[in-house]
Amino acid sequence: MDREAFDHELVRRLIEHVENRTTDQAESVLEVSTDIYSAEHYREEVEALFLDQPLVLGLSGALVGPDSYRTVDILGTPILLTRDARGQVRALTNVCRHRGVRLVDGAGKAARFSCPFHSWSYDNEGRLVGVPSSEYFEGMCLEDKGLVELPVAEGYGLIVGRLRPGQPLDIDDYLGPELAGELEMLDFADWEQHSEPHPHEVAANWKVTLDTFRENYHFNYLHRKTLRTYAYGGVLTFDPLGRHLRNASALRSIDALRDTPESEWGDVTQHFSPQYSLFPNTCLTFDSRHVELWQILPVDSSTSRVLHSVYLRPGLSPEERAKAVDMAPWICETVVDGEDFWVAGRTEPGIRAGIVDTVVFGRNEPAPQHLHHGFTETIQAYRERRAAQAGESAPAGK
Repeated sequence: MDREAFDHELVRRLIEHVENRTTDQAESVLEVSTDIYSAEHYREEVEALFLDQPLVLGLSGALVGPDSYRTVDILGTPILLTRDARGQVRALTNVCRHRGVRLVDGAGKAARFSCPFHSWSYDNEGRLVGVPSSEYFEGMCLEDKGLVELPVAEGYGLIVGRLRPGQPLDIDDYLGPELAGELEMLDFADWEQHSEPHPHEVAANWKVTLDTFRENYHFNYLHRKTLRTYAYGGVLTFDPLGRHLRNASALRSIDALRDTPESEWGDVTQHFSPQYSLFPNTCLTFDSRHVELWQILPVDSSTSRVLHSVYLRPGLSPEERAKAVDMAPWICETVVDGEDFWVAGRTEPGIRAGIVDTVVFGRNEPAPQHLHHGFTETIQAYRERRAAQAGESAPAGK
């Protein structure tokens, strides 16, 4: 895939929308039942969308070099991500096989991990390599007591895994050929994590929280004093990529290209921002200096947790680096936490009162429509598979 052709096509589409005050649209309005935010539905969707599907666990830049590690906790599953001496990524349960104690916290470099309780030790491939007072455990097979390994795959700058043991994971199957090609072209596998993930606790169902990311119809209103000054509201490209999708937003600086011949555009990446939603719960936002990873995680039916990480492009000048470092907390705290998550919390009581039957996604909100269609289809397929296993008929989706 040619990067310049990719960038220029998106810029042309965005300029046309800016000039005509239009945006990419869905075919029709979508109304979604508020039942999907119920506790009953929550239990099923956790099984179908999180425990039964691959998830983005992080970006490759979170594990820099051999013997690096990072702990990740998703839906109550403690995970120890490691990169072994050969550079291979593994996802191990962060649980000692002796008495179930959490082994390690945070991130760093280590070839070996020792449990703080009794010092059972494991290498970074998960093998049990040390048992103090081992004579009291004679007859136990050490090979059977390594850390439980979870399916994981690395590619295109992503680390993708499952939360339960099972069959190997193919990242190309998860992404699909078009998205895999785009991520390979974006070439961010060596972008290093700038700081530890910043957690946000949001008083809203995880889907309410996620939906704040996938349209900019609200920029001119909710963000009128913040993002509206930086990017065009109500102007967005939308491209479905299987269950995943890509949006692109026009930054205000794109005006400099409107009366300039395309042959003189040069590097246009400073004038727009591509944003990806990776099914079911992950958002990636790119600009010319950095990429932001947003992981939207369910806590319960009315609460979510968002982990925000920033990865910086190598080779930035001191000025570029400073601008990226300064901008990230402004986006994180002022815009997203102070405005998007504030309004998400104001949504939750209304959809739970039993008075409003539906929420509405307009034709100018094609990305959240696409995601909700994907949720419905995936949950229905999960029901049908479970019913087939039990010899029953699956209930119809709502």
